[in-house]
Amino acid sequence: MSTPRPYQPFWCEENIWHLAASDEVGPGERVVLLVTGANGQVACWGQRAAAAGVAMLWDYHVVLAVRGPGDTVLWDLDSRHGCPLPLPLWLHETFPNNDRVRTLFQPRFQIIPAQNYRRDFSSDRQHMRTANGAWQQAPPAWPLITGGAVTLADYRQQAQHQGVGLTEVAQRLAPQPL
Repeated sequence: MSTPRPYQPFWCEENIWHLAASDEVGPGERVVLLVTGANGQVACWGQRAAAAGVAMLWDYHVVLAVRGPGDTVLWDLDSRHGCPLPLPLWLHETFPNNDRVRTLFQPRFQIIPAQNYRRDFSSDRQHMRTANGAWQQAPPAWPLITGGAVTLADYRQQAQHQGVGLTEVAQRLAPQPL
């Protein structure tokens, strides 16, 4: 019997940290994508946290791409469309009509090798606290992810200022030749 995949709604950065080490995703090059917008928010469609057909305005979102021979699949644990999805389909479903979205809310992707993300990421969960210290969303039951030197804020800032757009992420993650 397999162990259930760790998952907590609204904690994509930690969900993907666990998934990046899982045998469930199969063989291939594993790449973590942190996506945000130029102003720190990104419009994503097909998200379970929003009504069907309505964009969810995330401050960031984290997903896992697995690039293998012949295809690249995307694991978005918060997608209404299931996972994994072929990368082109995920891009189309999550960012439809991107040319009609205000530039500030268009996606900027930070591409991070999964082994680096697993090694370097450290979470203090402070981004999910209100000014009075209450949780905005229930935290995961598992222990904090610690030991790395790169915070969520660091990755978000990198995506905002140095991240790539839709076309470039699709090109960089194109399937490996057979």
